[in-house]
Amino acid sequence: MITWGITALNHDASIAVIKDDKLAFWAQSRNYTYSGDELLCKPLISDVLAHGKPDQIAWYERPLIKKFRQLYSGQYADAFDSQVLPSVYLKKLPIPSIPIKYFSHHKTHAAAGFYTSTFDSAAIVVLDAIGEWESASIWKGTGKTLTKLWSVSYPTSLGLFYSAFTKLIGYKPLGEEHLLQLDSDHGSYTRYYETVADYFKSPMQARYNLHRGVYNWPHLILSYYDRYDIATAVQRVFEEQVIWVMHKALELTGERNLVYMGGCAMNSKARQRILPLWDNVWGLPVPGDSSSAIGAALLLADTRIAWPS
Repeated sequence: MITWGITALNHDASIAVIKDDKLAFWAQSRNYTYSGDELLCKPLISDVLAHGKPDQIAWYERPLIKKFRQLYSGQYADAFDSQVLPSVYLKKLPIPSIPIKYFSHHKTHAAAGFYTSTFDSAAIVVLDAIGEWESASIWKGTGKTLTKLWSVSYPTSLGLFYSAFTKLIGYKPLGEEHLLQLDSDHGSYTRYYETVADYFKSPMQARYNLHRGVYNWPHLILSYYDRYDIATAVQRVFEEQVIWVMHKALELTGERNLVYMGGCAMNSKARQRILPLWDNVWGLPVPGDSSSAIGAALLLADTRIAWPS
């Protein structure tokens, strides 16, 4: 049985192949082209087909539910564009015509992490920008069972919060968040901490919708010192929110093992802050959307795998 998992039409397009309960192949479009990473490229598909035609295909999110959220958020062009439906998009590519099984965005994140871990049971935390609606979730993994215990939905989003401030200080959102993290090493959080913290009215409850950026920043940004201090305050607030979620996961699951996935898991400074809370922590080297192709494939194949060493 050959199972493909696919992510595309957003960013980090990728394909994973599960064959005989092993990860036979996984690659991102960005490994092949510099023209963008939201679409699958033909060289990638050619390499995937070298492992055999798929018996089944899994998609990393539920597109119709995503379109409802796009309507809610005012993304009307995206919501009414039928060409970005996976069933329509994949027919344009040299991919065998096979019915597609759809899984929720956060569940594919959770599966990618837990089903590649060595844990018999674990708490699973997923933090990112937006799935279909969800932006944060806590799961308990046991064997091959994933049980969702808690979630937060759009417009509250740690990922959107961090990306919006990435844009505010002059970097590319959904691409250069690591530069904000680097800037946070050079500033002081005290000058802007209260202003940044006020973008949350309580833990994991946003005061504003930051999907289109920070539109109400009250201070002038005139120098790199200003940018550094903003970045440091943002990083501090981000870490505080992440730590709050981790304590929630400890409370809800009673587990000492953690699987941490989603784009926010790429923030290395926050990750270091949470390590003392857990006995063991696992996450894929690429915890963002591209590895959700692995999670989708594993969910459809109904299997767990040993991560290649």
